[in-house]
Amino acid sequence: MILLWLMAFATALSYYFVPGFAQMLEPVRRWQCEYGALAAFATQAFFCGMFPAIFLLTVKSIRPKHPWIKVAAQTVWCGSWGIVYLWFYAFQFRMFGDGPEISALVCKMLFDQFAWTPFVVMPLSSSFFLWLGCDFSFQAAFGKCREGFVRRIILPNLVSSWCVWIPAVIAVYAFPVSLQVQMLGFVSSFWTLMCLQIGKRVADG
Repeated sequence: MILLWLMAFATALSYYFVPGFAQMLEPVRRWQCEYGALAAFATQAFFCGMFPAIFLLTVKSIRPKHPWIKVAAQTVWCGSWGIVYLWFYAFQFRMFGDGPEISALVCKMLFDQFAWTPFVVMPLSSSFFLWLGCDFSFQAAFGKCREGFVRRIILPNLVSSWCVWIPAVIAVYAFPVSLQVQMLGFVSSFWTLMCLQIGKRVADG
């Protein structure tokens, strides 16, 4: 987690203070601007779907049942969130602007982590990863939800999310809006693996 923070902030600081670094990311920015939702989908599908799949398929202790089907479902799910976040970041841009000023970064972080995340992202994502952990069984997932959806499913994911993302999302918002969804994908792989393990443990419990 600390390594993730360091990578996120080092990338954001390099964008503004290391000569040539911003220019190096210019092809990524142009790709995002040109392809929009498709680029956002592809980025999240790769970093949160395909890249974590390498660990799921190669590390025996975390390999799930029906791994290929789960990788496909996770890839489509996470890619779809890339499109959602593309719209969300555009909304944040209209609300708070697109500069790296501390006031704007703090406002975006607070709205992201204490309004958007607990009331939109967590209920949906926690339910999805629980369903994956239950091997696509809606009946088993509903049964686990009845045992304490908020306490056993939402809160573990939300607390983990705050630990990872309150610092990391500030680094994401430091980038221009045309690069934010790409940077989100870059720092999301670790978080996706954590969600998978929380969902699996709740399902097994």
